Amino acid sequence: MNSREIVARTLDFSIPERIAHSFYPSDLSWGGVHTRSPRNFWQKKDSAKWTRIDEWGNVWEKTTSSSRGYIIKGAIDNPQKASSFPLPDHKNLSQYNTARTGFKFSPEKWHIGLLSGSTFELAYSLCNNYLSEILSHYEAIRVLHDRIDELLRDEVCCFKAIGADSVMIIEDLAETLDVSMSLNLWHEEFKPRFKSLCAFIHDKNMKLFFHPLEQSRLVSELIDAGVDCIQLDTPETIGLKNLEDLQSQYRVTFWCPLDINTVLPSKNENFIRQKAREMIKLLWKGKGGFIAGYYWDNASLGLHPKWQDYGCDEFLKYGTHPFDLPDNE
Repeated sequence: MNSREIVARTLDFSIPERIAHSFYPSDLSWGGVHTRSPRNFWQKKDSAKWTRIDEWGNVWEKTTSSSRGYIIKGAIDNPQKASSFPLPDHKNLSQYNTARTGFKFSPEKWHIGLLSGSTFELAYSLCNNYLSEILSHYEAIRVLHDRIDELLRDEVCCFKAIGADSVMIIEDLAETLDVSMSLNLWHEEFKPRFKSLCAFIHDKNMKLFFHPLEQSRLVSELIDAGVDCIQLDTPETIGLKNLEDLQSQYRVTFWCPLDINTVLPSKNENFIRQKAREMIKLLWKGKGGFIAGYYWDNASLGLHPKWQDYGCDEFLKYGTHPFDLPDNE
């Protein structure tokens, strides 16, 4: 089996010959939408700060000590502009050439197209006072949601055209925004949109991967809406047994490294290896449903790569057939 077949069998719970993984050499290859707007380049503001305007019109700021930055001003200053505000045109296949090339030179890998974001994340970023505006100007903001939904569908079609097997949404505002959303709003406004997007993606014979904002309460909601694979960097926040229970209710795959908050920072080799075996036992079971992850930024965790390497070693050693963990595991 090549990598693509192993991931496909993992997602279908059809007994891959080994555990799928995203550490080197990864079974996955991914790429996103690339624009050449000069406004995307950082401009120096003063000795310590940089700013840029992204393709959506949002103003970003960062310090010399950071690489990503954060939005300081959304592009839509009046919700009444939501219906006419110009959104990027992502129907042009030339914007996918980098991803197309990556897929072309890795035909044996599972290909993931990275969508621009979720409807919620993109709308939140565009509106300066989103959480108040969605309550006071609900219909206007719903029009914006509709327009973003259509843009995401355009991206799905383009990724399908260049050979993606799945698309992925990375909804990662945790470092920059304090986001709170009631479950009533989720059920009324966003869950139906996710169901519709999942159905659209599945009609294209593709899968949807999702990295949620650090809100574990929404994981089961995303799964129920039809998301095929949930990527979690902190699986212990929900609990491995709880993730196992979700797999018993839904045929959902979890893609996780060893927990970056509780396991890797322990710097305890035996504990790290034991937790890797526990993930294999509870989430993979020799059937599929689990992709062994790797957190890309060891430096931000203050960790030497060897601590993740211990976990990778266990995933490779025990995540194979015949499936045979030690009796005490």
